[in-house]
Amino acid sequence: MICINKPRRLATAAVLLFAGVVFAAETRPGHSPHGDAFDSGPRTKPVLMKDIGVAHFPITHKNPETQLWFDQGNALLHSFWDYEAERSFRWCLKLEPENAMCYWGLARAAGDERSEAFIKEAARRKSSVTDRERLYIEALEARERTDRLRDRGDDYRDRARDYKKVLETICVKYPEDQEAKLLLALANMGDSRYGTEMVLREVQAKLPDHPGVHHYRIHNWNYHEPEQALKSAKRYGEVASNIGHALHMPGHIYATVGMWNEAAIAMDAATRTEVRHMHERQVFPFNYWNWGHNRAYLSYIQEELGLADEAIAGAKDLISAPQDPKSNDKSPYSPHSQGIRSLARALVKYERWKELLDTRTFPWRDSKDDQLLKAYVEARAHFGLGDLDAAEKSMAELAKLDKEKSVERIYKIMAVELKARLALAKGETLLGLGLMTEAADKQFELQKTDNDPPHYPQVLYNALGDAYLKAGSKDLAISAFEKALKLTRNDRFALIGLERAGKPTKIVTPVVERNYAGMNLDKYGPKQWSPIAAPELDAIDVDGQHVKLSDMTGKNVILVFYLGRECPHCLKQLRDLKAKTSEWKRLNTVVLAVSGNGADQNKTLLDDEAYKGIRFLSDMDHVNAKRFLAFDDFEEMELHATLVIDAQGKIRWSRVGGEPFEDMGFLVKSIELSK
Repeated sequence: MICINKPRRLATAAVLLFAGVVFAAETRPGHSPHGDAFDSGPRTKPVLMKDIGVAHFPITHKNPETQLWFDQGNALLHSFWDYEAERSFRWCLKLEPENAMCYWGLARAAGDERSEAFIKEAARRKSSVTDRERLYIEALEARERTDRLRDRGDDYRDRARDYKKVLETICVKYPEDQEAKLLLALANMGDSRYGTEMVLREVQAKLPDHPGVHHYRIHNWNYHEPEQALKSAKRYGEVASNIGHALHMPGHIYATVGMWNEAAIAMDAATRTEVRHMHERQVFPFNYWNWGHNRAYLSYIQEELGLADEAIAGAKDLISAPQDPKSNDKSPYSPHSQGIRSLARALVKYERWKELLDTRTFPWRDSKDDQLLKAYVEARAHFGLGDLDAAEKSMAELAKLDKEKSVERIYKIMAVELKARLALAKGETLLGLGLMTEAADKQFELQKTDNDPPHYPQVLYNALGDAYLKAGSKDLAISAFEKALKLTRNDRFALIGLERAGKPTKIVTPVVERNYAGMNLDKYGPKQWSPIAAPELDAIDVDGQHVKLSDMTGKNVILVFYLGRECPHCLKQLRDLKAKTSEWKRLNTVVLAVSGNGADQNKTLLDDEAYKGIRFLSDMDHVNAKRFLAFDDFEEMELHATLVIDAQGKIRWSRVGGEPFEDMGFLVKSIELSK
C-alpha cells in the first residue's frame, strides 16, 4: 500500500518503474506517483488475447515479452479498442521503463489530454531508438502540435497535415514498413477514398489478414460505394472475432447496402461479445460505449426486419442499464440516451401511440435533446389518435426550442413535418403535401451521412408516400417511396408502401445473405447485459473470523476498499457511510470496509463512534483487492473502490480509482433500483 507516510517506498517505486519521469512532490493516496496521465485508464495486468488479428510492429526492446505485449496493443489499436490496448502498453512499460516506443503506444491509446504527457515522455527518449522509430515518435509530436490548433477552430485537414507528412517520410524511407502505410491510410480515409484504397491494397498484398486493412476499408467506403468493402466486411469479423468492434463494423456496410439480415447478425454478435467482455473484466456499460452503440444499431436493424418487439426490448435494455454520476448520462452517446432515441424511433415507426403517451414509458430528462424528442413523439401520438388539440399543444412545446442551437438542425425538420401533419389532418392537402415534401428533402440530406443509426425517427419520404396515397395520387406515392429506397436500401416501410401503391418490389442484395432468424449466436456471449457475478470475498474481521459474500446472501452489500487509516479521504467516506446507517437498514444493506489494516488497527477504528455500524475487514495480502480490481498491478498499489452488490451476489455498480466515492445519495438510489 502506498500512502503519504511512506515516502521511501514511494521514491523507490518511482525510480524503479518509471525512471526519469518528473513527479509531484507529494502523492495523494490512491493516485499514481507518476502523474495524472497514469491515474486514468486500466489498472490491472493484461492477458494474452486470442482472435484479435495479427499486427506485428517491431520495436527496439531488451525483453522479448515487451515485443509480445506491444504487438497485442498494436493489434487492438487497429480495431479501436484503445482501453485494452493501453493495458498492454502499460505492461510493456513495466517491463522496460525507459522504452520510448512503449510511451508512443500509450500516447496512441490514451487519447485527449493524457496523450500529450505520454508523447513528451516518448520524445525525451527518442535518441535511444532507431531512426524509423524516431520518425514514428516525431509524427505524434507533429500531430500534438497541430492538435493545439483545434481550440482555435482550424480545419481538421490542416491539423493532420504535418502528422501525415512524417508518415509519408516513413513510407518512402522504409517501404517494407506496412504499419506506417496503414496509419497513413487511417489518417486519409474518407478524404481520398481512392488513394486510401490503393494503400490498403498494397498492404493487403503483403499481409492479407491484417485487421487494419479490413477495418479501414470499411470506414473508407461506408458512405460512398459501400460494395467496395463487402469482402473486407466478411473477413474482418473472421480475423478478429474476439473484438466487438470488428464484428460491429461489417454491420455498417451491410446496413448501407440493404443486407439487413447480415447487418443484424453482425450487430447481435458484436453486442453479445461486448457483454461477455464486460462480465469478464467487471466493466459497466457507462464505461463501454461500444455496447450501447451496438445495441442501438441492432434495434434499428431489427425495426427494418419487422422485429418490433425485439427492437423495443433492446431499447429498454439500454435505458435500464446502470449509470454513473461521473459519466454524462445526458450525452447523446451514452447508453441511456441511445436507448431513449431507439425506443422513440421504434414506437413511432410501429405506431404504438398509446405506449408513446404512457408516462411510464420514457424516463425523460431536462436535456434539450429529450425536450425536443418528447414534444415531437407526443405530437405524433396525438395525431395518430386523432386528437388535434393535444397535438397542437405538443407542437407549441416543440416551438419553445426554436432558438436552441444544439438541436437546431433536427428541430427545423420536425417543426415543418408537424406543420405538414396538422395541415393534412385539417384537410389542407396541398399545403400539407408541400410542407411534407420540404421536410422529407431536409431529412433526406440529414440521413445521407447519418446511418449510425439515423437520429431522425422516420424516413419522411415514406410519410410523404403515405400522404400521397391518402390523397389518391399513386404515381406520386410510388415516386416518394422509391426516393426513400435510395436513402435506405431495402427499407421495409418503403417496400410496404410500394406494395400498397400497386408496385410490389423485390428485395435485391449485392450478395446472398444468411437468415438472421435461423442463427444461433450464443457462442459470442449473452443476449443482453445483466449484473456481474461478484468474485469471491474472503477477508478477516476484527475477531479473526473469515467473512465471505456468501455469508451475506439475501442482503445488499456496499463493499468499500479503502487505503487504511493513513488516508484522510477514505476516513471521510467511511464517516459519510456511517451517517446513512438508517438508510442502509431500510434497504437491508450491510457496509463492508476492506483494507490492508490488521485486525488490531480495525479494532481501534471500531472504538470510534464515528464508524459504528461498519464492518471492518483485513486484506493484508491484497488478494481480495485484486479480485475486485482495487489494486494497480502496474504500480503495485491499492486503489479506492466502492461497489454495490445486490442480495443475489451480483455487482450492480462500481467505481475504482484515485478518489473514494462520496455521493451517498447515488448509492441509495442504486440499491433501490437493484430490487
